[in-house]
Amino acid sequence: MTDLTDGNLFRGLITIAAPIVAGNVLQSGLELVDLFFVGRLGHEAIAGVAMSNTVVMVLMTVIIGLVTANTAFVSRHYGSRDLDMVAKAVYHTLILGLLFSITLTVVGTLFAEDILFFLGAEPDVAAYGASYLAVLFAGIATMVELWVINASFQSCGDATTPMFLVIFANILNIALDPLLIFGYGAVPAFGVAGAAYATVISRGVAFSIAFALLLTGRAPVPFSLRTKIDFSLVWRLIRVAIPNSVQSGLRSVTFMMMMAIVAVFGTAAISAYGIVGRLETVALMPGFGVATATAVLVGQNLGAGKPERAEAGVRLSALMNGGFMALVGVIFFFAAPSLIEIFDPSGTSTEIGISYMHTVAPFYVFIAIAIVLGFALNGAGDTKKPMYATFFSMVLFQVPLAYILPDLLGIGIAGVWLAVICGTVLQVGMLFTMYRRGTWKTAAI
Repeated sequence: MTDLTDGNLFRGLITIAAPIVAGNVLQSGLELVDLFFVGRLGHEAIAGVAMSNTVVMVLMTVIIGLVTANTAFVSRHYGSRDLDMVAKAVYHTLILGLLFSITLTVVGTLFAEDILFFLGAEPDVAAYGASYLAVLFAGIATMVELWVINASFQSCGDATTPMFLVIFANILNIALDPLLIFGYGAVPAFGVAGAAYATVISRGVAFSIAFALLLTGRAPVPFSLRTKIDFSLVWRLIRVAIPNSVQSGLRSVTFMMMMAIVAVFGTAAISAYGIVGRLETVALMPGFGVATATAVLVGQNLGAGKPERAEAGVRLSALMNGGFMALVGVIFFFAAPSLIEIFDPSGTSTEIGISYMHTVAPFYVFIAIAIVLGFALNGAGDTKKPMYATFFSMVLFQVPLAYILPDLLGIGIAGVWLAVICGTVLQVGMLFTMYRRGTWKTAAI
């Protein structure tokens, strides 16, 4: 385990961030593997999975909030060496995660196709997407609980165990993908649904291992099934979780609305948007790893009464993440055609995908800094500020611009990409202003 309240700040941050980055890159790489195999079924299948992942993002917002609240509580109490509260926070988050997972299963399976039609999917695209979602949401609980446990490990300074769990799950998923998508021997071909089966099975096995580590006491996180329900703690977790859930919901709804706007330009546009979205997700994973480590660093140091060290860590993270994403932006700008054609060999998506990367990639540094600042505030338990920034910059600004600019400027779908840039710049400006005020240093949870 790594204690982020003492010692060399850079070394401590890297020690936590590196395994998280590795795990995140592997996770995103897995999504690209899914997309690679699904792409062999045609661009309608790509579009169906892309739109389905947008639906997943929206419905998972409550869980994202819970995981963020868990990180804030566990890291803060671990920093103050209150291990009893660490154990209680993990137990209560797992219970809440299970309850919300059941809700997601019901909503996701009953209304998947309706939501896809609402987003503007054509019948073939909606059929592909619904078959994928039905399986994914049937097993969503194991995915959610694995996420909670991994976040708990990371918050206590152990980022290595989650990394190995992700590696194991991804290797299993990669092995299952072609088998379940295309079939072999006695195993039938499930098509797009096979990718979802592979995800659910691999995550289920990894969760079983993680939960066994908790129960046997071999994990760094204190845990007991005999913990009594504390409704006051439940409320405190929910109170911190709600703003982040709303923020995540707003971000996901924004992406869903952007997908609906893109859908006006045809299935090829949806396919291209899905491909560049996945590529961006992979590119941002190292940054999310650094940002997650930053949230842990902020929580531990605020718990230990060292707000200045927390602030120094945020500055360092912003420099690291910003520099990396500036390099990624250059690579994506020049390698756009080759990257897109890997996932759509037909070339149907290439031109639109290139237009996105040539417009948005130069501004990736703004996205990187916004991620670090948002995670830092969330790690302090000050989850309302990122929510406000997301609401104003994305919902009230980016989406209306994306709807207006294509016709207003007469530049077609390029107007949508311009709106993405404007929303991102406004968001980072708002987050920086909120962060500089410093009230997060005294946030109570």
